[in-house]
Amino acid sequence: MWYSRYLLKDLKTSKINKLVGVAIAVRYALSRRAFSVTPDGPEMLLLDYPSHQRRLLPLLAKACLMSSAGNFMKRMYVKRTPELNKSIHIYSSALKATLTWQNMTTLQECREACGGQGLKTENRIGIFKAEFDVQSTFEGDNNVLMQQVSKALYAEFLTAKRKNQPFKGLGLEHLNGPCPVIPDYLTSGTLRSSSFQMDLLCLRERDLLKRFTTEVSNYLAQGENREKALMLSYQLAEDLARAFTERTILQIFLEDEKNIPTGSLKDILGLLRSLYVMVCIDESASFLRYGCLSRENVAAARKEVMTLCSELRPHALAIVSSFGIPDAFLSPLAFDWIEANARSSGNE
Repeated sequence: MWYSRYLLKDLKTSKINKLVGVAIAVRYALSRRAFSVTPDGPEMLLLDYPSHQRRLLPLLAKACLMSSAGNFMKRMYVKRTPELNKSIHIYSSALKATLTWQNMTTLQECREACGGQGLKTENRIGIFKAEFDVQSTFEGDNNVLMQQVSKALYAEFLTAKRKNQPFKGLGLEHLNGPCPVIPDYLTSGTLRSSSFQMDLLCLRERDLLKRFTTEVSNYLAQGENREKALMLSYQLAEDLARAFTERTILQIFLEDEKNIPTGSLKDILGLLRSLYVMVCIDESASFLRYGCLSRENVAAARKEVMTLCSELRPHALAIVSSFGIPDAFLSPLAFDWIEANARSSGNE
C-alpha cells in the first residue's frame, strides 16, 4: 500500500498544477486582445477565436473530469480495506500515468497559449512545467504502469472465465451484459447522450480486452511463455489500458454528475463531460482502428468538439473560478498583466 500512497501524492500534485495552469491561461485569454475581424473594429479577445477555444477548453474539460477521478481515488484510499488493495493499485497506476501525462500536455499548451508571457518566471506556467516533468517517471515509468493495468485486466478476464463467474469490480461489470450497439449515424443529440458515451467507451474496452487476450493466447500457442507473450502484445496493451482509464474517468464523473440537481450547473457539467468524450474520440485512433466508429461518425465527433467549445466559452471564467484557487497561487498573467508589465518595465 505504500506504493499506492506515493502514486496518490503524484495525482494530487498533477491535479493542482493542471488546474492552476488552465486557470491562468483561460483568464489571460479573457483579457488579451489581438487583431480584429473588421478594419475599424475592436480587437478580439483570444478566447473568442474558435482556434483558441479548441486549444484551451478541451484541456479545461479534461482537468475537471480528471479532478473528479483524483477525488475518487483519494476517497477510495481513505476508506481502504485489505480487499481493496488490488483495485487501489490498478486504479492508482492507471490514473497516475494518465493524469501526469495530461498534466505535461496541459502545461505545455497553456504556456504556448500565453505566448512569451507564459515563459516569464513570475507567471509560473513555465516553472510548473519544468518542475513537474519528473513526475512522469516518479514511482515508475508511465508506460510500465499502464502495462501493469493491462496485465491486471488480463488476469481478471482469465479468472472470470475459469471460474465461470461474472466480472466484479474495477467497473468491469459492463462485460457481463450484452455488447453495446452503436448507431450507424450519430446526431449531435446522440453524441451528447451520457448513455451513448458510456456504451461507446465500454464497447472499445470490451473489444480491446478480447483482442488482447486473443493475441496473448496466440503467442502462448506458438510456444512463448506468458511474460514474453504479454510483452509482445504491448501495442494492444497500451490501447487497452487507455480505454480502461478513459472509461473509468467518465464513469466516475457520471456518478458525481447524477448527484447534481437539474439546473444550470448540471447543464455545464454535461457540456464538460461531452467535450471530454468527443476529444477522446478525436485524439485516439483506436475508435477508428478497431471499428468502434465509422469515419463519418469520427468526423461528426470532431465537428461536435467545435460546437461544444463555443457553448462552453461563456462559462469558462466561472468554471476556473470554481476551482477556488487563491489569487496568490495564480500570477500577474491571470489578472492585470498589462499593469504588471508596466511595473516590470519601470523597474528596469
